[in-house]
Amino acid sequence: MRVFIKTDSQDRITAVNSEIFISDLSGWTEIDSGDGDRFVHAQGNYLPKSVIDDNGIYRYKYVNGEISERSADEMAADMPEDTPVAPSNAELAAAIAELAGVIMSG
Repeated sequence: MRVFIKTDSQDRITAVNSEIFISDLSGWTEIDSGDGDRFVHAQGNYLPKSVIDDNGIYRYKYVNGEISERSADEMAADMPEDTPVAPSNAELAAAIAELAGVIMSG
């Protein structure tokens, strides 16, 4: 099974899929082939993380035939200034603990 990616004009990977789910290969680049779920269900299994992060920013790039994760600076440059950044798990846990304290005290 062959795996393909689609990139935008800035070499950011916008999609990953296997040939079985692509009806028109125009604009897709073949990157690998093999057997198993990683190749058949490439959209969710080929790369270690999802193609986009929690803020909707593309996580990977394809340059000179190589896939790599984009740096934090590269991804931050894609973030519109008015887009709120998703809180981290630690920030969420702290907010929950603070709220629980307020509830317990009164």
